[in-house]
Amino acid sequence: MRTLEVFRSSLASGVSNVLQEVTYVAQGAILAPSANGVQVSAYLNKLNALWGLGANLENISPQAASFLPLPFPNFAPNNIGTAIESPAKYWDFSRAPKVLRSTETLNIFASQTSGGAETETVFCEFTDGIITAAPPVASAPAINGNGMFTVAHATATATLTANAFTQVTPILDNPLPAGTYALVGARVMSAKALAFRMKPIVEPLWRPGGVAVQAPDQFDPPGQRFLNPLTGYMSHWGVWLTFFQNTVPNVDIFSTAADTVEDFWFDLIKLSDVVTANAL
Repeated sequence: MRTLEVFRSSLASGVSNVLQEVTYVAQGAILAPSANGVQVSAYLNKLNALWGLGANLENISPQAASFLPLPFPNFAPNNIGTAIESPAKYWDFSRAPKVLRSTETLNIFASQTSGGAETETVFCEFTDGIITAAPPVASAPAINGNGMFTVAHATATATLTANAFTQVTPILDNPLPAGTYALVGARVMSAKALAFRMKPIVEPLWRPGGVAVQAPDQFDPPGQRFLNPLTGYMSHWGVWLTFFQNTVPNVDIFSTAADTVEDFWFDLIKLSDVVTANAL
């Protein structure tokens, strides 16, 4: 299980390697705030991924008591500018998530070198450390498509709220055949989007996510797609969530502007013909 959260605030006059606190965005958050940080969940008590963006962002430092007595980690390079770079500067800890103590406070600090005040945005994903491996993919056409892999495209025309997560309902180009599906990767594109997270129609509460792109030629982080477009290797992120054909997840998108056009690519494996009781 995974869930994505965001920290964002203006940092005072930037000095190289001088860390300042970035504030947790409690509005729309899944996890509970704790002062300017986030309270570590009893269920998702590991840090799975980290990435940030700022015009002159230098270092990112997640800080919690459980990291001691070692020095607090300090991550660079990061994404410089107004959009996530391509390829994305993305810190993927999923093969060895950083362990935290349940209910402690995790704070995010960053440094920037602008010489003046500047807003920095940092995304953190939390996990329970358990990856459900993607099921084997059928090597030939199968009965009702069970076991087969596909990429389903969807669109939306929601007006996004600037500097916040906005829930969007994707409309698939083509309906999915009745059955149960595993989401094993995703790509989300909108003109000023920075991140996204999947919002299941039904339980669980958690919202796994990733880096959003702003242009068709931008690369997603290697593990975010089921198949790496450069190498063809299968992702190590496993199954994000499962759903029935009539409960395609919504998507929360974090954008810096009021975009009105969204594109989605869902990497799917059809698991079975099992459907919900109210399926048509």
